[in-house]
Amino acid sequence: MKSWPWLVAMLVAGGAAWWAVRRYAPALTHTMRRGTKRAWVYARRMPTWAVVMAAVTTFVSIAARVAVLPVLVLTLPSPPQMGLVIFGSFTLIFSQIVLPTPSGVGVVELGFLGGAAGDLGDEYKPLLFLWRFYSTILVVAIGIVLGLWRYGPHAAEAIMSGEKKAERAEAAL
Repeated sequence: MKSWPWLVAMLVAGGAAWWAVRRYAPALTHTMRRGTKRAWVYARRMPTWAVVMAAVTTFVSIAARVAVLPVLVLTLPSPPQMGLVIFGSFTLIFSQIVLPTPSGVGVVELGFLGGAAGDLGDEYKPLLFLWRFYSTILVVAIGIVLGLWRYGPHAAEAIMSGEKKAERAEAAL
């Protein structure tokens, strides 16, 4: 199947959306342009090494999260094709950008069980659990521990209570 018609259709749809927003919501484009300019000012002030390290660590993070499923699949007696597993892993992890609900609320799991990562045979249950553990649960737990270590329990209490007072959050720092 040729993919170029889809690419052309997406480019046309993107261009039409851009034109519609500029034509019918000029205030929105002005607000977006102002925010973008401000972000570029801050980006230019950043040292080059910080930008490079941010890009490198982002790439490593993406690669590591995508690599979890292929590594787990290699434990199967007859693993599916790695290309499909890598693509499926990337799609399942980053489809949450399109489905911005907490962990996809089962949609990601349905995609996993539906074969988005290839035919995993009878071993899909432990693989699903381990994949979710390493790609989501462990990462969140490490983030909570590091956040508590860095900012202390007062900042966590302020976040959990929904407190919006900047003084208390800054005092916790």
